[in-house]
Amino acid sequence: MLLMSLLLSVITLNPAMAAPSTGHVEGYIMADSISPDSTCKPGAICASYKFNRNGCFFNNFWNKSAGGTPLAIDITQTGGNGSTVWVYWVNNTNKTISITGKATAKYYC
Repeated sequence: MLLMSLLLSVITLNPAMAAPSTGHVEGYIMADSISPDSTCKPGAICASYKFNRNGCFFNNFWNKSAGGTPLAIDITQTGGNGSTVWVYWVNNTNKTISITGKATAKYYC
């Protein structure tokens, strides 16, 4: 088996016995408004989402047809590697805003 792996590595110019590539993952997360009437005051956390994967990047995503709102995103990890990651949507304006639909973010891992 080792000889076959070495032979294939020479033919394909890939390292022998290389670890498989996990690739990247991307998708969307959505959270309901924390406020029962879907309004959010300036400086308040408007929505939150518990994400169980480390090493990801998040971009706020606003889709007018599906709802959502243009809020700032704050990411908090509660501990070391393998711990819970919380995504918070925060109203960083000076006005109370109304949330339509769900707060949405796109993630890349």
